[in-house]
Amino acid sequence: MPWRGTFSKKVFNNPAMDLSQLGEFGLISRLQSLLKYRSSQVIKGIGDDCAVLSLNNGNYQVLTTDALVETVHFSLKSHTPEQLGWKTMAVNISDIAAMGGEPKFAVISIGIPKSLPVDFLDRFYKGLNQASVKYKVALIGGDTVASPKHLFINLALLGETRKKKVFVRSGARPGDKIFVTGTLGDSALGLKILESPRKKWKGSDALRKKLIQKHLRPEPRVEVANWLAKSKFKVTSMIDISDGLTQDLGHILKAGKVGADLSESSLPISKPLLKYSLINGLSALDLALSGGEDYELLFTLDSEDVISLGTESITKVDQPVTQVGVITAKKGIRLISKTGRSKALQRSMGFNHFKGKT
Repeated sequence: MPWRGTFSKKVFNNPAMDLSQLGEFGLISRLQSLLKYRSSQVIKGIGDDCAVLSLNNGNYQVLTTDALVETVHFSLKSHTPEQLGWKTMAVNISDIAAMGGEPKFAVISIGIPKSLPVDFLDRFYKGLNQASVKYKVALIGGDTVASPKHLFINLALLGETRKKKVFVRSGARPGDKIFVTGTLGDSALGLKILESPRKKWKGSDALRKKLIQKHLRPEPRVEVANWLAKSKFKVTSMIDISDGLTQDLGHILKAGKVGADLSESSLPISKPLLKYSLINGLSALDLALSGGEDYELLFTLDSEDVISLGTESITKVDQPVTQVGVITAKKGIRLISKTGRSKALQRSMGFNHFKGKT
């Protein structure tokens, strides 16, 4: 339910104040003051039993939610509070974008250890606010509770899509072309670096920082999704890449009962990933195929639309889009090497919460 609390200026002026002094409602008021984006569609937001929204434009609504658990999804040793706040919002926005939607409203629930400083929460909400302002998301409620040990965060996000432009996982057909936005694998290598701080990584600090930044501050591809939703192209399926290219492509293939051929030479791999992988003895290809948390869009287009894609430049949204393969009637995923050889790939190469790597 949305937050309820009374406003008191006293709770904002002392950064050293702890949670026992603030209390639940004082904390709510303090955090509410850090959220600056407002929407005219909000009739009633924070402060009542439910949020009330005005949505009378005839579009579809889409809803997503995502939970982040300390030690499972993030480490406070590697994430600043601002980065964690940004990422909490960004990963949900990516889900909305994958449906062709525009993110609109969010509610957040937080389980807070008593030892967590109030200043951490201030900074966490600054990160939330940065993402809210950039992507025009109004955070309109939630819940705050005590957690016995670890920080727990759950954010739910409501978005809107055009009725005839809802992108789903099912629908890919043989002959459709497979596309991805951005580059692949950077976030996975950034995570490896963060998880091995004592390792003597070779390479410049600049390269390392670029890779880590891709993991800590993902950029959901809302503009590309909106461009596709407004275009004449027929997007036959779409998903965001959160668990790795092969695993997320596998979801599309399973839903459509089809297969895919991927082109090794077409996979978009950044120069920092190529260089840093090479000098540290890692496979950039493996990271691009199975690395998670890229939060790029993976989608399929009717083959006839691909011909006209070049004439309607997608660079209008200043984001590279690359054709990486084709949907086939033969099930399974095959990687076509630079020499033309075909190699079957395992579909499940990403993270599974209850099985680990599969």
